[in-house]
Formats: sequence, structure tokens, C-alpha cells
Amino acid sequence: MQAKNKTQLSLTARLIVHGGNNQICVDSRDIAKEFGRRHDNVLQTIKNLLEDGTVSLLECKERNYKKLGRLYPCYELNKAGFLKVMPFIGGRKSREGQSLFVDAFLKMEAKLDRQSKVREKLAFQVARSSGKSSRTVLTDAIQEFVAYAKSQGSTHSERYFQNITKIANESVVIFEAKATQVRELMTAIQLSTLSTIELVAAQALVEGMESQLPYKEIYQKLKNTLDGFVAQKTNVLGG
Repeated sequence: MQAKNKTQLSLTARLIVHGGNNQICVDSRDIAKEFGRRHDNVLQTIKNLLEDGTVSLLECKERNYKKLGRLYPCYELNKAGFLKVMPFIGGRKSREGQSLFVDAFLKMEAKLDRQSKVREKLAFQVARSSGKSSRTVLTDAIQEFVAYAKSQGSTHSERYFQNITKIANESVVIFEAKATQVRELMTAIQLSTLSTIELVAAQALVEGMESQLPYKEIYQKLKNTLDGFVAQKTNVLGG
């Protein structure tokens, strides 16, 4: 039982949650792993089901992942897509894989439902409104920092938008699944904390640039500053 629970937790962490519409999805590579099948065989099965109309493009999106510098195809399926594909996957662990995935989807749906009720409260609406302004301040600072880094020779300065946003979010919350639009999943308290962190991050960037520090040093100082918030992190979807 303990081994199953551990596997279940690991599988839940590999689900993908899109915060814009709370849609839960799974990667075809994880299906292959849990069902005990080669990924290329799983890809062919899904492709066949798309071609004959068993699964629609609304339920299954083709994606790419990078491995050793090369791009390879995979599929991202929502719950409906997975349930339709599931009986056709087969594999030596198909029965166990089906049970684990269904349980993982149900567990994540329950967490999203609880979070949705929290977000409906007035306090959440107020915090979200004020939080957007802090995000704008940080976005402007990052934009200025990207140009600053580029002027000092950085060839990948555009990555700082994603990297700094990720650092700020991870200073506030622990998310046990992959996620997009994380701000949409946060509670009022988490948004309030994030607002403070975003302003702190923006200040660190601006002060570093005003002091004309090397861009790498500014970025490292920002990371060190936000490390102080780590002890206060909470799970974005609760326990």
C-alpha cells in the first residue's frame, strides 16, 4: 500500500495543470512509462485514434520535447482524451497504469475544486487585483534588465522573463504538478505574498542596474534575496 501511495504521489506530480481553465493533462511519455510500453508504440496508437476520430484534437495536443539537443514528438491528453485512449494502450502494466492515472486525475480534480471555492471569496478578488499591479512593476523591471543584459553581451537575455517569474513563484508556493498560469491557482494569502516578492525582485533589479553591476551578478543577488522567502512556502493546491 505504501509503495502504491508513493507511486501515486509521483504520478500526480507529473500531471500538467493549465491554470487558465483548470484543465488537467498527462504526457504520453508518462503513459508509456506507467503502462510498460515503448513510447513510439503509444504514439502510434494515439495517432491511429486521432485519425479514426476516436479522439479529437480538443482532447489531445501534439507537443515536442528536447532530448540531447533533438526534438521528438509526444502528445498531451486531457482527462477525456486519456480515458478514450486508455483501453487501446495495452502493455504489461496496463491494469495498474489505468488505476493509477484515474486516481491521480480524481485527486487533482478534488484539489482544484477546493482551490476554486477559495478563489471565489472577495479577499481573493482584492488580492488578485492588487497583485497584478506588482506583476506589472516586475515585468517592466525585467524588460529593462533584459536590455541591460543584452548590452553587456548576453546572448540569451530573453530567458530572464521566464526564469525570474519562476523564481518569484517558487519563493511562494510548492506545486506538486506541472502547471501553467500559476497565478490563477493561488489563494489570496499566496497572492499577497507573491505581490511583496515581485516588488522586492523588481527593486533588486533596478538597484543593480543603477549601480551598473554585471548582469550575472544582479541576477545572482536577486536569487539570493528571494531565497529568504523559501521557508514561508505553501502548497498551491493545499495538502
